[in-house]
Amino acid sequence: MPKIDHDTKEKILAAAEKVFHHNGFKGTRTTQIAEESGISRTMLHYYFKSKEDLFQEVLKNTVGVVLKHTNRLISEENDLFKVIDGLIDIISAIFEEKPGLATFIVNIMNESPDMAYLLANSQNDDIPKQLENVLKIAKQKGEVSANITGEDLILDIYALCCIPYLGSSYIKVKEKRNDVEFKQFINERKVKVKNLILKGIKP
Repeated sequence: MPKIDHDTKEKILAAAEKVFHHNGFKGTRTTQIAEESGISRTMLHYYFKSKEDLFQEVLKNTVGVVLKHTNRLISEENDLFKVIDGLIDIISAIFEEKPGLATFIVNIMNESPDMAYLLANSQNDDIPKQLENVLKIAKQKGEVSANITGEDLILDIYALCCIPYLGSSYIKVKEKRNDVEFKQFINERKVKVKNLILKGIKP
């Protein structure tokens, strides 16, 4: 039996992330991942028994990374405005590092109810509930609207941060932006997103 090589495993995961992000779950074949990795399909299945196993690992390394950083931020900070600022920075940084992630998530949810269920239940996502605790303190101080919820807040942040990546091709072509100019656009927009969120939650 061949010895587990961590470099090969990481190469497979990087290839799987690229192929899954581009094709979704249903449109991906393990043969494609093996070809992208530069290894045989037999070798790929030595490291990962099924496409489902690979998919779960990709979820952990993409969606799971977002949740890990956001959970740490909220657990360490109880000032709502610092939390919002940090959340937008974290989510924007993840999308910048993994620009295919936004399309990947949308594809999962559009493929079938089963895939949406898998996404929702494969990660320990209690961010809305955590935000409720931070919002409670801000509401007691009269800093934010009484009807804003943790779910409202995180959905608004996700939506505003990911939309430019979902429409990146159009945004680049329409305004004749190259990759450097698109990155500058995103950085400038991040400040606007923070202002929009803050204005939207004021009482």
